[in-house]
Amino acid sequence: MPELPEVETVRKTLEPLLINHKITNIRIFLNKIVKNPDILTFKSKIVGQTIHKVERKAKLIIFVLDDDVLLSHLRMEGKYYYQKKDEKINWKHVLLVLDLDNDYQLRYHDTRRFGTFHLQNKKTYQSLKPYTNIGPEPWNELVTVNYLKEKWNNKKQKVKTALLDQNIISGLGNIYADEVLFAAKVHPETPVNKLSSEDLNAIISNAIKILKLSIELGGSTIATYTSSLGIKGTFQNHLQVHTRVNQPCFICQNIIKKIKVNNRGTYFCSYCQTKK
Repeated sequence: MPELPEVETVRKTLEPLLINHKITNIRIFLNKIVKNPDILTFKSKIVGQTIHKVERKAKLIIFVLDDDVLLSHLRMEGKYYYQKKDEKINWKHVLLVLDLDNDYQLRYHDTRRFGTFHLQNKKTYQSLKPYTNIGPEPWNELVTVNYLKEKWNNKKQKVKTALLDQNIISGLGNIYADEVLFAAKVHPETPVNKLSSEDLNAIISNAIKILKLSIELGGSTIATYTSSLGIKGTFQNHLQVHTRVNQPCFICQNIIKKIKVNNRGTYFCSYCQTKK
């Protein structure tokens, strides 16, 4: 699935293609992906607006229009295709199409059909869901050891699960949570109330380092996520534990293990990441 680095790569790729182009028509092939407003209002409001910016918060893509913003969450398998109107595509999984004034289309493709769209006023959207459901990214000045202590105080939730909660700290999905915990030498099943200040600081600093490196490398291109925009990320070549089950740890040579944490496949080194 696309995580913060992959979504940032999509954003950076789409923006120069879309800015200053007007939306001339929209087609929606699965109504449930539009969460607000209602379908008729959504269509009538978006047509005629120009795309001025493409921004991002965590995994949320934000298309900034004249009066509104279009908030797009790719979820598990969402992808964008930017193609000529007459260019062939497998329409089976295309759920939404924006016609642009340059004879191109922005086509949203989603085999799992979990993606969502919200059209909201650009003056107020930051005070509304889904924007307000998203916590700060690791490099935000709000994310400190004391911040995590306050949020996780007295909680027995496993740290791998806690890192996937986008309300507390955003941008880490399954791939990067595994990588961050390995770099921080924290076992994924450690309860968050057992983490020391040193553990929390290591999680924050490694989250920043790993996400920024992955952004520089265009994200990860693996079986669970492949970009449709002709981009081949290379961070997968730097993975230390994720997908490396039964292979030797690069640090200690012990075998990488895979377990389920809250039903999510989780990779770790039991020697480097001792359980508290």
